[in-house]
Amino acid sequence: MDTILVHDQELHQMKIVNAYLEQETEILVKLSHPQSFPLGMRHVTVMDQTINERLEVCEVDDATVSKAISSTVIGTTLVLITLSAPVPVNHLLQIELTGYLPAPVIPRNVLNSEHYFYAGDDLGNCYSPHLTTFRIWAPTASAVSLLLFESESGPETLSLPLTPDYHGTWYTQVEQNLANWYYLYEVTVLGRTQTVVDPYTRAQAPNATKGMIVDLARTDPPEWELDQYCELLDPVDAVIYETHIRDFSIATNSGMDQKGRYLAFTEPETVGPNEVRTGLSSLQELGITHVHVLPISDFASIDETADHQYNWGYDPRNYNVPQGNYATTPLGVARIIEVKRMIQSLHQVGIGLVMDTVYNHTYDTESSSFNKIVPQYYYRTNVSGEFTNGSGVGNELASERPMVRKFLVDSVKYWVSEYHVDGIRFDLMALLSIETMRQISQELQKINPSVLLYGEAWTGGSSGLPARELLLKGDQKELRVAVFNDTLRNGLSGSVFDRRAQGFVSGASGLAELIKDCVTGSWLEFAAAPSETINYASSHDNMTLWDKISTSNLNDSEADLILMDKLAQAIVFTSQGVPFFQGGEEFLRTKHGNDNSYNAGDKINQLDWSRKAQYYDVFRYYAALIHLRRRHPAFRMTTVPAIKEHLRFLASPANTVAFLLHDHANGDSWKHILVIYNPNREEVALSLPAGTWTLVASSEEIDEKGLGEVHSTLYVPRISCSILWQK
Repeated sequence: MDTILVHDQELHQMKIVNAYLEQETEILVKLSHPQSFPLGMRHVTVMDQTINERLEVCEVDDATVSKAISSTVIGTTLVLITLSAPVPVNHLLQIELTGYLPAPVIPRNVLNSEHYFYAGDDLGNCYSPHLTTFRIWAPTASAVSLLLFESESGPETLSLPLTPDYHGTWYTQVEQNLANWYYLYEVTVLGRTQTVVDPYTRAQAPNATKGMIVDLARTDPPEWELDQYCELLDPVDAVIYETHIRDFSIATNSGMDQKGRYLAFTEPETVGPNEVRTGLSSLQELGITHVHVLPISDFASIDETADHQYNWGYDPRNYNVPQGNYATTPLGVARIIEVKRMIQSLHQVGIGLVMDTVYNHTYDTESSSFNKIVPQYYYRTNVSGEFTNGSGVGNELASERPMVRKFLVDSVKYWVSEYHVDGIRFDLMALLSIETMRQISQELQKINPSVLLYGEAWTGGSSGLPARELLLKGDQKELRVAVFNDTLRNGLSGSVFDRRAQGFVSGASGLAELIKDCVTGSWLEFAAAPSETINYASSHDNMTLWDKISTSNLNDSEADLILMDKLAQAIVFTSQGVPFFQGGEEFLRTKHGNDNSYNAGDKINQLDWSRKAQYYDVFRYYAALIHLRRRHPAFRMTTVPAIKEHLRFLASPANTVAFLLHDHANGDSWKHILVIYNPNREEVALSLPAGTWTLVASSEEIDEKGLGEVHSTLYVPRISCSILWQK
């Protein structure tokens, strides 16, 4: 006998929370209240409202993963309903269960079938002067139309229906020149019709009100065909400088005309206070190999037409479109042209560009084109149909699903091929899944073998992705993808989660062994090769290095704080791996203690170029470290076996680290290189290996020509790094 758990006083509350079509004949139902089993099929009704027919149900079962406690006793809120025959995913289904309010059936995991995977490269609009094609993946839609606009703000010019085509796509073509026209799709899905921007669009009206059709060939700067990627023999040869487009040039003392713009990176020979070099010239003087820019793809948190709004940009909207407020105008194709000019200008002086990307979540779900076109497919949801929050900001893209993964792979390929981007940084990369990052790495290496790929091997919250699929530290092995070494970051200056915490350089003891592990490229902890660790002391997140050191050492003099700062970067640049630092650290950048300045505006975030003049000795120290690293391959070994063979730690005083790079490590011209870190507040004596040693680095300066010769014993200054070499 069937038992229906219904209480009169609860009847108005009992409902089907959601119902998902998981396979062609299987519907997973989540109930608001437990239901006991067995449950007869007569209590279940599935209506196909598209054809107004009741579908035959052949089985109703408890879908609870664990059935240790019988559902006949306490009931279950998860029910699996099996249909006798497959149903089209674009039909509108409704499910009813006796005693519960009904709900629509949303196709979800059924769309992971190969039948709905479209492998083509023509999603979005494909322009030619005589013909433009339009293809959108919308397998659950019952109708799709193309709305064309001859101008950005004008009325609709033309409306055309799209035709269902291969693997869940819809297609149409227009035989006329549509260059610089605008478009939207009108999509009917689950009985609701909405206008949406094409998620594959490569250009847009300001603030993404419409997609835009462009002739990309006409956006290329002169001699773009001669532009080349920044070539690397190995990722460890990179020196990465992180900055924000606006921060870099917006200060009144920056000396740049195109303040806050992409084009600021094209201005040569700019100067600031006391005639110090600024902008591109300063980057050249510093000697870095790559500029890492915070997100430059379209984000939703600011008005593109407003001059004074600020955000880092970790709230993405249209992934394949450059952000408009960094261009001289958000109208037309200026943003595309100017990003290309920025990258071309950097390439002309031997600097590559790494773009920061946010493929783990979108600005929201309600306005998302993804969710309007294929509801609840692009995002992870829990059994109650709620969006999971692995990003910490309300949603996470389901990169494990085939067509979501395809979108991500297509997007990064587009940026690398069309814009000649030299590398990609992945925000909350753990959420993208190991397999997705494997495919991204494989595809991008086909385009540019030197491409830099790295990201955060952590999440921002509890994810809907199974733990085994998260890309955490150690899971990047052999993917040719690097991860941020937060072990080194926290070890150098203290945990970022405790403002007053100290690290190795700032007074904490007992961290020498941790620093040693990081010096070797962290192969003991997580890396299969030194190219898999991004070594850094600070980034845009949390406090700047200067603020962290200052906050955790309130009673120390500025002179000592500077020594700590220089020691931290000396460790970064002499460790095996890929060095990375936050722009402005080279002149002790401060955000006045703000540890999350994503919307704090220019006053907090701008690079204050007067600090370069004020702390030019620090800048020179950073530059000398970079040049020393780039000229000496011993600091850039490419394999763990080479590190094991050529890096040896020496006995040294308490709370210090000393190591030898010996026997022309990695083909270095110097036979032996000795490095000593002394964070102590007093000088220490170190017994040297036999022979004459040339000192090239001390607490105050670095000079490869030599600062003097040393025999037998080296007295290492307080809070410093000393570097010596021997023929």
